[in-house]
Amino acid sequence: MRKWLLLFLVFAILLAVTPTVEAQQIKVFLNNVEQNFSPPPVIKDGRTLVPMRSFFEALGCEVGWDGNTRTVTGKREDAEIKLTIDGSEAYVNGKPVKLSVPAQLIEGSTYIPLRFVGEALGEEVVWENGMIRITTKTSPPPGGSQPLAVHFIDVGQGDAIFIRAPGGTMLIDAGPATAGQKIVSWLKKAGISSIDIAVATHPHEDHIGGFLEVLDQIKIGTVYDSGYPHTSSTYELFLEKIDQKDITYKLARKGDIIKLGQNEFAVLAPEEPLQDANNSSIVLKTEHEGVVFLFMGDAEKESEEKILYHGLNIDTNKTVILKVGHHGSQTSTSDAFLQTVKPSIAIIMAGKNNRYGHPHQETLAKLSKTGTEIYRTDIHGTVEIVVRSGKISINTEKDSVIGEMPEQEPVESDTGAYIGSIKSDKYHKPDCRYAKQIAPENIIYFDSKQEAEQAGYKPCGWCKP
Repeated sequence: MRKWLLLFLVFAILLAVTPTVEAQQIKVFLNNVEQNFSPPPVIKDGRTLVPMRSFFEALGCEVGWDGNTRTVTGKREDAEIKLTIDGSEAYVNGKPVKLSVPAQLIEGSTYIPLRFVGEALGEEVVWENGMIRITTKTSPPPGGSQPLAVHFIDVGQGDAIFIRAPGGTMLIDAGPATAGQKIVSWLKKAGISSIDIAVATHPHEDHIGGFLEVLDQIKIGTVYDSGYPHTSSTYELFLEKIDQKDITYKLARKGDIIKLGQNEFAVLAPEEPLQDANNSSIVLKTEHEGVVFLFMGDAEKESEEKILYHGLNIDTNKTVILKVGHHGSQTSTSDAFLQTVKPSIAIIMAGKNNRYGHPHQETLAKLSKTGTEIYRTDIHGTVEIVVRSGKISINTEKDSVIGEMPEQEPVESDTGAYIGSIKSDKYHKPDCRYAKQIAPENIIYFDSKQEAEQAGYKPCGWCKP
């Protein structure tokens, strides 16, 4: 008798501590189109919960998140729903409604009750044969399409691009270490506590430094890396954190396809053998509802030539949005590349009054000559581009006009900063004979010896900085 009682108690405890089960057998259809949510739906207390942002956006809602009150808001023309994490009530158009199961955090992601939200928005929700079918009473986007949102986050001199695709999230680079906490705060404010895919285009500090903070505070599914053998302490710490947190690690190579929810990202570069760090950048291409995005990392003319040689396969009748390579340096965005890509919109990610003079006037002139609409994080701040039902909307943090900005000049080397080259691993005093031999487009500046050495540079044996 005691033995059976003990077994019963063990079984009861197991049930109590594992109330949440992934709804692997449950499929969700919206207007007869299957939805691939990431993370997947779960069942808790007999109710189906779905990831907050993906579900709201599938129903055509604008999504808001208040980190102070832990409140989620879904809003569209006919309704506004507010749910608080672990709250027993929701508010529909300002009126309180009792919940049978609250919104909640599950493994770092915010989940909301599917049936309640769907019906509160006036949709028909039907459970049949292990499937949930939602029929909207408003006019849905053609083909049940969902938006793709790309956020070019202003991190100063560096890259950080957050992508929210139907059914998945991606972070391409994370800026310098000084921007790490800013990125984490930005993500949390947007209601993001986990990211499916992170891409480190190449191991320079202004692209991977912020990952050290992101990896500590945001759950990452898979990291794609160029694999270029950089020996900086920042890159070593980056790899160590990936290993410590047991994150899936993959190398990206030309011809690979990275799947993100309903979207595919084609890897256009790098290919073996790897060149220098910039020209070993991971270059990605994706298309959403007739709009093509190209993410170039710090790829320069050498990488562009290889991409063109193998065939870029871009339909120039489609809108092309180009994340300009290497912060708008004159070493990237060649005439041949521009003639093939013919971008309608270009995003340049650079720091205001940065030491390198990025973006270079030569690059700006080329883009202007082709009639490309230019957005710059040093002028506009964070830039958001959303593709919904084939239409493009662009929002900027700052309402600045390019023409009103003064022309930016490179800072001279007599500022007292230490100088290095992107083509070597040595840093120098500004008046060093070897520093004066560095081509202007290859110069990199450091405020201190510590900054230079953290970036993997060694002191010059001649000037002994």
